[in-house]
Amino acid sequence: MNINKRIIEAAKKLIINCMGTKKNEQLLIVGDEKTSKLAYGFVAAGRELGFATTYVEAPIQTKGEPPAPVSAAMTEADVEFLLTSMSYSHINARIAATEKGIRIASMPMMNTNIAENYLDADYPFIKNVSEKLSDILTAAKVVRVTTEKGTDVTLYIEGRSGLADTGDLTGKGALGNLPAGEAYIAPLENVGEGKIVVDGCIAYIGPVEDDVIINLKDGRIASIEGNKSAIALKKFLEDKDEEAWGLAEFGIGTNPGARIIGHPLVDEKVWGTVHIAFGMNVSMGGTRQSNIHYDCIINEPTLWIDGQLVLDKGKHVY
Repeated sequence: MNINKRIIEAAKKLIINCMGTKKNEQLLIVGDEKTSKLAYGFVAAGRELGFATTYVEAPIQTKGEPPAPVSAAMTEADVEFLLTSMSYSHINARIAATEKGIRIASMPMMNTNIAENYLDADYPFIKNVSEKLSDILTAAKVVRVTTEKGTDVTLYIEGRSGLADTGDLTGKGALGNLPAGEAYIAPLENVGEGKIVVDGCIAYIGPVEDDVIINLKDGRIASIEGNKSAIALKKFLEDKDEEAWGLAEFGIGTNPGARIIGHPLVDEKVWGTVHIAFGMNVSMGGTRQSNIHYDCIINEPTLWIDGQLVLDKGKHVY
């Protein structure tokens, strides 16, 4: 197999610096048919570094849990890179793995462009900002987001803990995305109302070609309005469970090196954006079970947390 050397070198930095992998640890790489070539670059990196590295190829999925053999493998490693087409961040198999203390980098829909251009980030800066914002979220009760395009939505977060995606996955049971860069929280599931105008990217749909209007009532999508992108979102939700229409997450991008490229793994990290997600949130301290979790990215938001101005049209002002 012809493997991209730049990806191998980038993967080596993640294995050592972000995951803190030790010589006696088992390294697991999970890919699927679509991502196998890229995933094998991580396999090659692990083996060149001298780690016991196993590769498991899962089927391509759009919802639900992986097959039992894949889930079983995920509970037997020490360090894991999940390079699948569908995000494994919010599945029960991943939750079980991190509860055992396994350190996991979840990198759904990873591609060559991201691997070559966005994995090498200023992680100390990202860690500082993400942790500061997650502390603000933890202490707060109410989040309000507005945009000039018409977003005006209020979410309630009292009693929930903010989380920081920092790129530092060296602690026992650590979970995060690479590239990293967000502070996020699971809002209360059955409250929250307003209008969300999505103009960035929607996970599994791609870049928004025309603004998608999501009307939120009692923590659920009451209606979806718009043209081509709105139709695509409705079609995507046709075979998903009812909880896929429920509020799951609020997040703030904290990676200055990320750019909107039409890929949620990078787009949700972009400095000056926020994202609101729907579906599964048990994985981040919520109570909603679903067979999917998908993020909707909003550009140039104005954000208030408990009345404190945090972002002003995308500019960090706290």
